[in-house]
Amino acid sequence: MDPDFDDAVAVEDLVALERRYEEQRRGGAVSRSCQFEYAWGLVRSPYGADVRKGVALLQELLPKSTREEQRDCVFYLALGNYRLKEYERALEHVERLLGAEPQNTQGLRLRRRIRDSMKRDGLLGAAIVGGVALGVAGLAGLLGLAISRARH
Repeated sequence: MDPDFDDAVAVEDLVALERRYEEQRRGGAVSRSCQFEYAWGLVRSPYGADVRKGVALLQELLPKSTREEQRDCVFYLALGNYRLKEYERALEHVERLLGAEPQNTQGLRLRRRIRDSMKRDGLLGAAIVGGVALGVAGLAGLLGLAISRARH
């Protein structure tokens, strides 16, 4: 477990971030820092719906951000998509970050983690498909055996 990627935000912290965001939204203007902090909290949530909302807020914020803010948005877009198991998107974002900062250690670690997850889930997916195919073949064999016995 890596705290940079796996730690979840405390519920009370997320509630406070949401309250501040909603107050500013009701006031008519949400600051970039408030939107980023709320999106950051959502991306760190253990709940997929929260993470998706955080990713959407970051995508909305990205074109309005300064260069430095964009770096943080792109990193958390990569992390959010990683946490959603949207590995292709996560990899696109982390590659964008590493294109600008090739030695970014967080980005390099996240890229390795994304690739490892893609390999693991790819193998897991292949194992599931193989297991289903084996099950279908076994069932077809039993069905064929039953039919041939019924004819004799």
